[in-house]
Amino acid sequence: MSARLNRARGDHSWHRLFWWTLSALAACASDVSHAQSAVTLYGIIDTGVEYVTNVGPHKSSSVHMPSLTASLPSLWGLRGKEDLGGGLSAVFVLESGFAPAQGSLNQGGRLFGRQAYVGLASQWGTVTLGRQYSQIFWAALTGDTLAPNIYAAADLDPYLTQPRVDNSITYTFTSSGLTAAATYSFGRDAVDSAPAGGCAGQSPTDWRACKAMSAMLKYDSGKWGVAAAFDRNYGGGGTGSPLPLSSQTDTRALIDGYVKFGTATFGAGFQHRINHGEQTPTVFDATSNYWWLGGSYFPRPDIALDAQFGHITVSSNDSGGSVIAARAMYFFSKSTAVYVTAGHVFNQRNANFSIDGGVIPPTSTPLAGVDQTGAMVGIRHLF
Repeated sequence: MSARLNRARGDHSWHRLFWWTLSALAACASDVSHAQSAVTLYGIIDTGVEYVTNVGPHKSSSVHMPSLTASLPSLWGLRGKEDLGGGLSAVFVLESGFAPAQGSLNQGGRLFGRQAYVGLASQWGTVTLGRQYSQIFWAALTGDTLAPNIYAAADLDPYLTQPRVDNSITYTFTSSGLTAAATYSFGRDAVDSAPAGGCAGQSPTDWRACKAMSAMLKYDSGKWGVAAAFDRNYGGGGTGSPLPLSSQTDTRALIDGYVKFGTATFGAGFQHRINHGEQTPTVFDATSNYWWLGGSYFPRPDIALDAQFGHITVSSNDSGGSVIAARAMYFFSKSTAVYVTAGHVFNQRNANFSIDGGVIPPTSTPLAGVDQTGAMVGIRHLF
């Protein structure tokens, strides 16, 4: 009898707790319903057919569909903001990259590999946590008039179009066209393979391993703009990684800008890089200087013409190169456009830069010292 009574009392207490919890959730839901919130679904589908010369040891030609980027990378995402009152808002972004030709995920197969963060925003700035872009990405956009087009000066340093870090915290402050921001990652990657630049993520035993930091200062008036950024990755990826040891670093400093004249925009940039990791089996501690200039012109509201040139010099063994790229695009509407684009890379004796920024290396990589040409016809739709 005593056991049954105690069990009955326990069941009664559990039911009271259950209904109290439901009531609390209902009250919270009622409060949330009065807050102003919005969630936006957005995306890009962009693909086509490309032709690339001098691929691999046999210098063969390839006709294929790209998987990483076309005129823009294909993606879909959710962006949300909730007004919490008193000038405070909750914000989040979940963004997924995919290959339209296969329907598969990019960024190492991550569901939200492009961005995944949540944070708070106020008049004093925004603090966000999660997987986010390095600040050098936002700075490089200021003066780059063509990338992430499949052929662009950024083929000489693809990092600038995709520098994301896991386990990161970011602070951003914007006022009257001026933006200051900084990002710190406790472990920049734990998904990509070591050869692809992946790291071991957050390390409980090595405070430097796989850390990353970046900062940006930018001014944008709408007619002209300028940006500067600093980006540093710490090693610790182990054997096969470009930065095997946590004592090794890869550091970039960038400055760029743009100016508009009517329907024409001109942009230029310069980056200095010091890489203490392994560049190739025989080249260490490489220092490089990379610069580009380009322009975009609208002869009519529905036609855009873009061109760009970039050059990189590496401190050792004739490992630099140049890229020239162009694109013509016709807009059926604000959402849908068709285009044709082409590019050519000039490799120095020991360089093997690929013109094909639309696939994961080494799929289209040429032999060292061999030039390469690419051309593509494509279509894109924004929603």
